[in-house]
Amino acid sequence: MAKVKVFFVEDELIHAEAIKIAIDEAGFDCIGECNNADEAYDLIRKANPDVILVDIALPGINNGITLAQQISSELKIPHIFTTSFTQEQVMEQAVSTSPAGYLRKPVDPLNLKAAVKIAVGKGRIEQQQNEKAAKSEDALFTRVGDKLVRVNIDEILMVKADGDNCISLVLENRELSCRATLKEISSQLPDAFIQVHRSYFINLNHLDSYNERQQTAYLKGKNAPVARSFRKAFLNAIRKV
Repeated sequence: MAKVKVFFVEDELIHAEAIKIAIDEAGFDCIGECNNADEAYDLIRKANPDVILVDIALPGINNGITLAQQISSELKIPHIFTTSFTQEQVMEQAVSTSPAGYLRKPVDPLNLKAAVKIAVGKGRIEQQQNEKAAKSEDALFTRVGDKLVRVNIDEILMVKADGDNCISLVLENRELSCRATLKEISSQLPDAFIQVHRSYFINLNHLDSYNERQQTAYLKGKNAPVARSFRKAFLNAIRKV
């Protein structure tokens, strides 16, 4: 089994040396270090560690808290604060970054081992939750009889209104009717869908051709009218495809 990869940011030499020893004694792989919050982000991004140890008090325009906020929001790598601080205000700011834990300096190898394992486990759970959420966003559920039927959004060719409170999801081999308005469903559609008529949204990923004379879009044997008021936006969109 591969060792857990740890990157740490610490500006005090005596603590940096102690952290390196603790990482080694805990059985982890120290893949990088930095002593400045302004330079740390790019190094962390390139190293791609499993866990990051961040000193709350770091020199530079940024500090440990602002660095942790950036890591958390952009890199999605769990971080653990190492600190000598006990001020309530500082700790409240640190909590806002959603750290996986805290370690008091000097860092003890046993405490480090436990904190890193918890952080790695938390990171994996969050990743699984994000993947699950992403998958659910790729589908719609519509009622057919007494069942809720899953429809993959990327398989939908177009969505058309069938009355005031009913729409049809048009796929290559079938159509499914839903009790919803076109406005309601449009908020759940990705950017690939564009409105071409007051009653139609089409999926540009399935657009085969557009007949300018007939003002009609063709998608895998299906067709949708392109109304004058939507034509300019439609033509601008297909030039970007």
